[in-house]
Amino acid sequence: MTIKNRNFIRFSLLILFISFVQGCATTSIKKTPTRTVHLDKPTLPAEMVDVHWAGFAFLGDYSQRATRYPYTSKIANQKVDGDSVIDKSLRSKLQGFSTSSYNLDTGLGDLKSGKGLSMALGVSYEDVYVVPFDGDYKVSYEIGLNLVVFDFVDKKIITVYPLRFLRNEVFSHRPTEAQNEKIIKSLYGGNGFDILQETINRMGELVIRPSYGNYIGVRNVNISNQAFEKIPNNILANDIIKSQVAQELEGLLSKNAYTPVVPFSKGEIIGRSMAARFSNGKAYMLKLPELDYYIDIELRNFKKKTRKDHKGFSSLITVKASTDLTEISNIKLSHNSWVINDMSGSSKDSQWTLYEESLSKLLNDFTKQLAISDSQWTKQHSVTKNAEKQMEGFRGLIRKSQ
Repeated sequence: MTIKNRNFIRFSLLILFISFVQGCATTSIKKTPTRTVHLDKPTLPAEMVDVHWAGFAFLGDYSQRATRYPYTSKIANQKVDGDSVIDKSLRSKLQGFSTSSYNLDTGLGDLKSGKGLSMALGVSYEDVYVVPFDGDYKVSYEIGLNLVVFDFVDKKIITVYPLRFLRNEVFSHRPTEAQNEKIIKSLYGGNGFDILQETINRMGELVIRPSYGNYIGVRNVNISNQAFEKIPNNILANDIIKSQVAQELEGLLSKNAYTPVVPFSKGEIIGRSMAARFSNGKAYMLKLPELDYYIDIELRNFKKKTRKDHKGFSSLITVKASTDLTEISNIKLSHNSWVINDMSGSSKDSQWTLYEESLSKLLNDFTKQLAISDSQWTKQHSVTKNAEKQMEGFRGLIRKSQ
């Protein structure tokens, strides 16, 4: 790890640490919060289902791979003994895989032609964000994966568990394409953080059912005029920020609230179908389930607070959940992260990285609070008068979607 990387990690931790200190400084006596379990992991089905491993796939229009996932598609085309290097690595890591929820057949060969469920790991997007930061360059490498369980005969998706991986680096210069490819390749099985192994770890926690009664997903991401002014143009282009926020929330709901989520992604869904192209060259159109419950997010504003020695960067959002008939939950949330003045930067791009940190922390905490909450969180982070009732309304839809 380079000095710059270590400094960036310290920088990220400092944001959270100062935020914690500020929260503690508001009162002389801090009571231990009461923690309440609201959501449990789904119960195991009466009978374990059989699932066939289908391999690695590209979700969405593969002809757009140069813009959707340029480095991943290039890496996946590299062959080892005739197999994609990513498929080869996945099969190796899956040897000996077992779980009490379902039986996974990891044998070689094409997809089954008979009845039963199949599971694929599909990449839906890959983004490399380069943001100048006071002489250096903060580079975010983001990869969106989905564990897709589908009925191969009917070409129908049964459930989707979104996964989102983010790695941040700091360079003294704008990175080259070769450097970007090297870092992304390391994520697919390098010596450090391995997103394929992380995915397999997540697979061990899943509860797979032959069918699901209700489906939830993000319908809209809206941006107010006040928030719009704080977001850099390159992230506003092509609605990148909307996809980024929706996919981040999907991954966090899947991880923290134990629920599958129907994916939201521009260019990925066509007429309620998702294109999937596998490493062996075969392609299918998989029908997505219709949404029963909708999530709408609004980025209301991003605000900066200035103190003598530090600055606070706040994100303000509204999260709504509804059915076709009525709105179930409507809650306003906010989070403030503090950094010392010298680390706040002065450009719009560098300050956006701090707003983005604040927003990510807020979404992560919100989804955790849906499952296991403490008694003080909603009081500190929401101005909605009946915030606990709104949270419980949201939880009710999550329970029905598990």
